[in-house]
Amino acid sequence: MTEQEVFQKQFGALAVTTRAALVFRYREGLPISHVAQLVDRPAGKLEQHLDRVLTELLKSGALVPTDSESSEEVLRRQLEELRGDPALSAFSLVSAVRAKQQERRLFGGWARRGFA
Repeated sequence: MTEQEVFQKQFGALAVTTRAALVFRYREGLPISHVAQLVDRPAGKLEQHLDRVLTELLKSGALVPTDSESSEEVLRRQLEELRGDPALSAFSLVSAVRAKQQERRLFGGWARRGFA
């Protein structure tokens, strides 16, 4: 399995909100405050979460930095290679995040009422 295939497998297994945040932060270069607004998460917690995810991707072998590359640079490169994927367009990601939020609101309410 190639490095890109390992990355795609690990990246695809992440929650949609996490995938969106990684793309917006590392591929698109948005400030963490803007990313937090897009995925509706507190900026401080989101930054900590992304740091943990980056560490997990490194440990899993999905990101393999060279001596001249940081893990963030490798992540940017890997995400750039996925730029043509329609599911990773800004519109698709924001739509998927909003759908997940709506699902949580809907089914979260059902779970509290004993339906789930």
